[in-house]
Amino acid sequence: MPAISDADLERVEAAIGRALDTDDHGELTVLGYGEVSVAVGWPAAAPVWACKRLPPFAGMAAYREYAALVEEYLARLTASGVAVVDTDVRSLERSGGSVVGYLVQPALDATLLGPQVLRAADPEVGHPLIPAVVDAVLACTDGRTGIDAQLTNWAWTDGRAVNMDVNTPFMWDESGRTVLDVDMFIAALPWIVRATQRRAVPKIIGRWSEPRWTLLDLAMNLHKDGLEAWIPQVLGAANPHLDEPIEAGELEALYRKEASLWVTMHRLKRIDRWWQRHVRRRRYEFLVAPRTDYAATER
Repeated sequence: MPAISDADLERVEAAIGRALDTDDHGELTVLGYGEVSVAVGWPAAAPVWACKRLPPFAGMAAYREYAALVEEYLARLTASGVAVVDTDVRSLERSGGSVVGYLVQPALDATLLGPQVLRAADPEVGHPLIPAVVDAVLACTDGRTGIDAQLTNWAWTDGRAVNMDVNTPFMWDESGRTVLDVDMFIAALPWIVRATQRRAVPKIIGRWSEPRWTLLDLAMNLHKDGLEAWIPQVLGAANPHLDEPIEAGELEALYRKEASLWVTMHRLKRIDRWWQRHVRRRRYEFLVAPRTDYAATER
């Protein structure tokens, strides 16, 4: 894949800026909304690149520190045998000294994305994507490195599972502390919960240092994608490798709790966006999805 030009990346940022200012996302080809970043296809009419915009950095030094972490994370995943989509870490300097970061990846055919692959397959027969993702989790999750294994983070291409979600480098130092500056990601949360989440986020992130939680999270979020029929396949591939097998009964209750949390967060983000725009008179720097996928499955 050829690298996106600086001029094209500036055009992406300008289009996102207009959407931030107007709430009109019609100019964008949104490939996916994340909790922190949004993936925009570019060019919009026939995307070649998936451009994931990150929260703004205070300056170039902060951006470079983050970019170095992403490069290390990519190296760790690759060394453990996990295939990762080609990722280019890029930046745009803005007036005032702040920096906007982007992760640029090839825009993949939608039929190759994890949820679409399973929707086209028979859960009674199975699909090699499931054991491949489980194997990837077991290969790279070692207490110092982890991975978000949700199905939406994977593609199935050339007979292998390829991970697409590297914007949150799950890495920890020798003492078990996350090496990522969580303040950059806390900035995407509503201001009313930032103080409590600043204390909670390291512990929350720490769950992905354990294979059992990562595989449990993979299985329970199949509810979000309407793929509950595939849960037995995940548990069948995962449980032989776990000291404490995952029980199907624990998934739905935990998912309901997680769904309720993210639906609440989505509402608070919309409130925060209104506050920033109309009271503080400044741009709200995060594209908020019109709706959250969790809302459709919240009980």
